[in-house]
Amino acid sequence: MILKFYKAQKAHGLLFIFIGFIATIISLLLVINVNNIFSNGLIIPLFIFGVLQFYFGVNTFKNTPIHLLLVQEFVKENIASMSNIEIPFIHKEILFQKKMINSCLFLIALAVLFIFIFNNTLFLQGFGIGLFIQSLIVITANYFAEQRSQIYLKWLNDYYN
Repeated sequence: MILKFYKAQKAHGLLFIFIGFIATIISLLLVINVNNIFSNGLIIPLFIFGVLQFYFGVNTFKNTPIHLLLVQEFVKENIASMSNIEIPFIHKEILFQKKMINSCLFLIALAVLFIFIFNNTLFLQGFGIGLFIQSLIVITANYFAEQRSQIYLKWLNDYYN
């Protein structure tokens, strides 16, 4: 279960690298090829979220194997470390994922406000659509990461407590 969880975490990081890279490239292509007010609004959230997704993806992809090695050492040398270190770590992960989901739900509400309330301002509509798309991607990815973490935490509690 430990290896399965960390392989999924690493894949999650790779997915975020890919999504962030694509969003950043799309925003740069829009800057170069399309010059209208709507696309100028769309570019900002695509680029900002894309860079953040890429950054978090690289961190997750890079740090997951290191953390897996630490957990494997815990299992070999000091099984009590699983309850003292790994379980609190997963609790923090779940809390972070829930905060990300809640933050993006707020951003989706803000995006809907931009799209429908400011419907006569193309820049804000573009910004709202970009914000909506990127927030939805982050919510979806973090929802599945949270579910995976909950399953892993339940397994840890059943096995090591």
